Amino acid sequence: MGSQRFRGESSPDPKPGEAHITARAPARFRKNRKPGGFALSLMFLAPFPLLLDGFSKIMNAAPIGAVVAFGTYALFVLAAWTLREGIKAEAAYNERKIARPPKFPRKTIAAALSGTAVLLAAWFGWGQGMITSVGLGALAVVAHLTAFGFDPMRRKGLSGFNQYETDRVARAVEKAEAVVEQIENSAARIGSRTIQRRVGSLLDSVKEMLRVLEQDPRDLTRARKYLSVYLTGARDATVKFAELNERSRTVVKQEEYLSLINDLEASFDGQREALLLDNQSDLDVEIEVLQERLQREGHLAKN
Repeated sequence: MGSQRFRGESSPDPKPGEAHITARAPARFRKNRKPGGFALSLMFLAPFPLLLDGFSKIMNAAPIGAVVAFGTYALFVLAAWTLREGIKAEAAYNERKIARPPKFPRKTIAAALSGTAVLLAAWFGWGQGMITSVGLGALAVVAHLTAFGFDPMRRKGLSGFNQYETDRVARAVEKAEAVVEQIENSAARIGSRTIQRRVGSLLDSVKEMLRVLEQDPRDLTRARKYLSVYLTGARDATVKFAELNERSRTVVKQEEYLSLINDLEASFDGQREALLLDNQSDLDVEIEVLQERLQREGHLAKN
């Protein structure tokens, strides 16, 4: 799709100098990309000596010390895992033009867990006093927040739209992106680069439409029906084929599945402009045709 923004009669007029589309290009099939980089990996690796210390204390018949070492190690790992989820949530928030802050402040929780782990390690493992241990724990919290920052705390919306409209779009985008993740997970189970490329191309179109939808919440009513049928159909077909592929690899079934994905992508790209042009009749016909196609393809899960 080019840089032209399609607007219907009910869409708000752009402000002078406003870009028609500011949605960033979606990254292709990003499921296996690791968020956080080296610093996050270090969070998982740094407490490893505590694990060794726990085994050492077991060998030396010091069960209490072993419990403290293993417990502290578990806290550090839990903090790293929570931080990773917080970074992923923040990345999704930053990518959207309309978004609500994450429900749980995972990065802040991770900082608190890290501080608690340092406190326990200093007090019980390193033989420090309580005041010193608390100080070290507080320092760990500050260092954690300095390195990784806080969770997003504010809503993001568009000027000219009220909170109800922007919240509706935010919820719809979150729901659609959850389905996108399910499709990515199922496609990864199949273990075929060809399928991953085709699915990735389809999902790129989906993500682009979500970014475009965020530019004009008034498109949501038609887009919700469109995304529900197309995206749910792609997810169900991918889940069914992944299950079939785990039982028996069949070239014919793979070709049928790829044909369906290709048709979904072609229909998605072709009707996206009709949707943004407020062409409701063409959209309803296209959805009806797709529903019939999905019903015919239902044998993928049975054979």
